[in-house]
Amino acid sequence: MTPAFVFTIQTSTDKGRTWLVDGTAADERGYASPEQLASDVLDATYRSLLEGTGSAPVPLVQVQVYSGSVTGIPLATSSIGTDRQWEATHDLLAEISADIKRFEEEKKQAEQQAASAHTAIGNAKQRLESVTKSAIRMKMPQVDIAHGANRSREWVRRIQGGLTTGQ
Repeated sequence: MTPAFVFTIQTSTDKGRTWLVDGTAADERGYASPEQLASDVLDATYRSLLEGTGSAPVPLVQVQVYSGSVTGIPLATSSIGTDRQWEATHDLLAEISADIKRFEEEKKQAEQQAASAHTAIGNAKQRLESVTKSAIRMKMPQVDIAHGANRSREWVRRIQGGLTTGQ
């Protein structure tokens, strides 16, 4: 059976001289390893602090894992030092940058598809008018042309008027 772990999340704004407990929670995922729990909670906590508003420096973060309740000596402790903070920050910056690049590429492809669709619509409208002109010259009834083209009889009359004026 997996042991029931609890953990504390602590932060320090004075380079680790003092630690404030920001939260205590129980392991809800059923970790088998207190070290892995401490590491995962630390990573998630630090990431959420990094993605904050950026209005204040990110504090040092430490996670301590206990068995059953927050008493005694922790089974595992995981903390962020300057090197690890920079590495985690670099990784998050790279991830966000890659997301932006991917979104820009998706936007470019969508714009190309929209331009292609716009061209296709224009071409289809020209074909529809061309075939309509042929139908008018064949003396096909306006109502039949309008129905087949899914347009109004006024639309057919406008094209017919253009034929008689030499357009």
